[in-house]
Amino acid sequence: MAVGDISLSASMRTNLLQLQGVQDKIAQKQNVLATGNKINTALDGPTAFFAAKGLNQRAGDLTALKDTMGQAITTIKAADKGLTSIDAMIEQARGLTTAAYAALGNDAGSVATRKSLASQFNALKDQIDKLAGDSSYGGKNLLAGNGMRMDSTAASRAAVNSVAGLENARVTNVVSADTYTVRVKGDGSIEGAAGDIANAEMAHGLTGMKLSGTMSSTLGSFSDVQIEVRGAVGRERSFIVSDGNESRTITYFDNTQKIEANTTTAATSGVAQVTNVNVSGTIEAGDSFSITVEGQTFTYKATAEDTAIGQNAAANVASKLQASISAQIGGTGRLAGKDVASVSVGTSGTISLTGATTTGVAREMTVSASAENALTKRISESFASGTVVSFTVDRKLLEQAANGGNGVSTIEKKVDIQISATNLAGNTITRDGMANRGEGKLSGGEQSFAFDSGTVRVDVDQKTIKEAASGNKAANLVTVQVTDANTANDLTVQLNERNTNSITVKAQNLTTSGQGLRLDYAQNNWTDRADIDNAVAGIDHAKQTLRSSSQTLSTNLNIITTRENFTKEFSDVLQEGASKLTLADQNEEGANLLMLQTRQQLGTIALSLANQSQQSILRLF
Repeated sequence: MAVGDISLSASMRTNLLQLQGVQDKIAQKQNVLATGNKINTALDGPTAFFAAKGLNQRAGDLTALKDTMGQAITTIKAADKGLTSIDAMIEQARGLTTAAYAALGNDAGSVATRKSLASQFNALKDQIDKLAGDSSYGGKNLLAGNGMRMDSTAASRAAVNSVAGLENARVTNVVSADTYTVRVKGDGSIEGAAGDIANAEMAHGLTGMKLSGTMSSTLGSFSDVQIEVRGAVGRERSFIVSDGNESRTITYFDNTQKIEANTTTAATSGVAQVTNVNVSGTIEAGDSFSITVEGQTFTYKATAEDTAIGQNAAANVASKLQASISAQIGGTGRLAGKDVASVSVGTSGTISLTGATTTGVAREMTVSASAENALTKRISESFASGTVVSFTVDRKLLEQAANGGNGVSTIEKKVDIQISATNLAGNTITRDGMANRGEGKLSGGEQSFAFDSGTVRVDVDQKTIKEAASGNKAANLVTVQVTDANTANDLTVQLNERNTNSITVKAQNLTTSGQGLRLDYAQNNWTDRADIDNAVAGIDHAKQTLRSSSQTLSTNLNIITTRENFTKEFSDVLQEGASKLTLADQNEEGANLLMLQTRQQLGTIALSLANQSQQSILRLF
């Protein structure tokens, strides 16, 4: 025993050890009550401790997965909102096609209406693509598709664009790879629609109307010809003939031509009567001038030569009338024996008639004159586009026509030029300048050729397309896959902590491309009924695709939602199991603590009693 150590009696040491053991157990029970766990460390119960730890870790892993599932559910909901909005826009597009069907006339107003509706349709299509692109959440866009894209090659576009009169060649709504041969042919001859010509003739009193010529190679035009008539009966008439941006104004039937007879010297005994007939005013080819002398009428109708530029029409007419009258004086002429002696004409166009004289008798000569507008006028106008418009105006028919013949008539121009596209399957679609409007008619601007594999589009320059037609030019437009499919937008959701169970939500392509909704731009400004039919077919396909995509998203959403609920509940079960292994019974542990505290008090008393034997020694002193 070391110096300074204190020796305890056996009874005291036994009581002290028991009291220390009770104190340790009290400390343990206080820790249990404080933490609520009967096992807090591996030393408290290795088996239960590690079993509970495993259960809690698994529950934690599942809780983390549940949060991931929640984000996935939100991503799908974001896609569903975009899908619903796209569906609404497609219904708007269907409304535009319905309005286009209601405006299927070939008059200018109907054509303009359909063109406007087609433009609105294209704007909606662009917005659908933008809406699909804006429907991403958390870096995933379930409406953007798998990334695969098909388009025409740059080299083939350049080949088609190199053909005179063609530009901006492209293929839209590409469904599958294909090769299209674009060809231009035709002789460029021009004619007018027979029905339009008949209507114009009836409306304006025209006869023999004709559109002819050959389309220019540098200033060609598919534009309709327009004829406008202005004026009134007995007044000036204006005919405005237009071809595209070119216009010609011709004025006829102005009623300003005159012929007047005035006696300057009266007939007396031995004095001859002198009557001057003056021709004046604006004279046109076909105007009729008459002079009646002594009951004999002489008529002359002005010709184009008389009224040509640089000619004195009045003098020409006067000279012709003078010659006609002069030939009938004397001999066996119609004026032989009449009171007419001679007729002459001045340089200004004045005709002088001199009467015969007899001594003692005043030989009076009767002279009168009248003029009348031409009954017909021939009009022929040539335009830089190569179009020649010719017709004859019948004044009587013009005046008898409704509204005095005034108004505007449009004549559809037909040009012998065709542009066709043929795919690998041998299917050919043609836009023909000779076709009726609404039936595949070729015109300037964008032309569309819709195939099952895609829509060929090319802009036509009407000024120079004749050059390509003359050479029967052709080029190929080739479509290929330009980007590969990928899974960048697919959403994979882990469903258990070991990653042995997962679900992949594949991105749906709800863009308007040929790999998605197959909703193409409006074709040919909806000039043809078939173009509107194609738009409706695209809308129907898009609706079916939307329904399928909606069902797919809905199924995936239900699966992930169910798994999220299961994960939450199963995590709770694991935590409950872990708690059963480690949690303490508070009532039991409280009672144990109370018992230990009682034992502690009793131990203290026992230790005190054992110590009393030592204290009795003090009484010896």
